[in-house]
Formats: sequence, C-alpha cells, structure tokens
Amino acid sequence: MSRYAKDSRLILDLGMNNGDDTAFYLGRGFKVVALEANPTLCARAEKRFRAEIETGRLTVRNVAIWDKSGQATFYVNPDNDHWSSLDPGWAGREGSRCKEISVPCVTLASLIGEFGAPHYLKIDVEGVDQSVLAQLQDSDPLPLYVSVEDCRFGLQYIETLAACGYDGFKLLDQSTVGHMTDPATGHVFPAGSSGPFGNDVPGEWRSHADMVKLYSSTVRDRTGNRLAPRTRWWDIHCTHLGKPDPA
Repeated sequence: MSRYAKDSRLILDLGMNNGDDTAFYLGRGFKVVALEANPTLCARAEKRFRAEIETGRLTVRNVAIWDKSGQATFYVNPDNDHWSSLDPGWAGREGSRCKEISVPCVTLASLIGEFGAPHYLKIDVEGVDQSVLAQLQDSDPLPLYVSVEDCRFGLQYIETLAACGYDGFKLLDQSTVGHMTDPATGHVFPAGSSGPFGNDVPGEWRSHADMVKLYSSTVRDRTGNRLAPRTRWWDIHCTHLGKPDPA
C-alpha cells in the first residue's frame, strides 16, 4: 500500500476562517473536515453550509489544532480575524487588541484516526503551523498534497516536509490568488483565500533543492531576512512524486 493517500476523497481544512476554501473544496466534490477555533466563524459556517453539514459532506469542528489534546487559551483578534492564534504574540501583532477564550484542542493524529488520511491537508493556523508539520512526520499514510502558509520559518517548513518524503514543491504567491479561476469548475477564487492546490497550482513541481533556492532568493534569505515586499505573501505546496532529488 502507498504511504501517500492517493485514493482519499477527504480534505482537512485546518484554519477554516470564513469558509471560502471549504466552499471550493466542496465544489470540487471532496468531503471536508474543517477546523476553526473562533466560535463566531464556526457559527457563520454552520449557517452557510447547513445543507452540506446535514448530508455529511462537511464536518465543522470548533477546536484548535495543537500538539496535545485538552484546553488551551486562544487569542481572538476582533479587528483582523485572520490573525487570531494560540500564539498571543502572533494574534496581537502591530499592537492590535485580542480577546482570550478557552478552546478545546485536538492533534493531527486524532483527526486522522477519526476521519482517515486526507487527499490534501491545508495548514493555515497562524503561528503554530510548525506544530502541525512536526506531527505530520508521524503520520502513515500521509496526505498526497500538503500546503502550509509561510510565516517566518519557510525554510524550516520545507525541510520538515522533505523529511516526510515529499519531493515535489511549489511556491504560490497568495497576493495573486484573487485573479485565478479553477479550470475544473470555473470557481473564481476570492482574494484572501488559499486558492488552488496540487497540480492546479501554477508552475512545475520543483525538487527539494530547487525549492530551497527559489524560496531563499524570493521570500527570505537563509539568515531569515525578508526579500519580498509586504504586499506579497506565500503558501508552500508539496507532493510526493517519487523522483530523486538531483545533487
């Protein structure tokens, strides 16, 4: 059996936010499990996707993804809900205000144990993405496709994904997503959404070495200095191609 979930029809949407990504995945015919720690956003999603929830195509969980189960403090940013996080520094950046709430936490292993390995794993959990990637190393089978929002530690993310066996990488400029259309459905991606995934992400799959070169010359150099302007932000996508990484 393949180590990668090639035949899965499940997507794990970690960091659902306003549900725009979830809507796209459902439109592509996938079953979706969406996690969101902000209860206000979950309530909105339950209204927006009532039919899909009732038919079992969508499960919405008002929980945070973390490296252990139990309760944790989640910091809701009322002015920019995209910044809400388990990390108070991340949620309150630029001096913005936050509201503390208590949320239940789940691990990646518990999610996969309950729902199965996903075809695609979207990770956008504001400042704690590395915790999810660290857990991914223990998963078997692994998602065929993974994306993670780049936030300061992109080179570390690439190394962690490569250690999982992923050997195909793409870098998606998220500031361009609002100009993209899904070729399969005609879905127009809203600005701020994650956009396409897998083979539909523009460009060819790059080797691990080529991805490191691209990232370190485009986004941040190897010492962590930002190279790209603040008007551009990125997602790192990967898959398993089964090809050797050229020296």
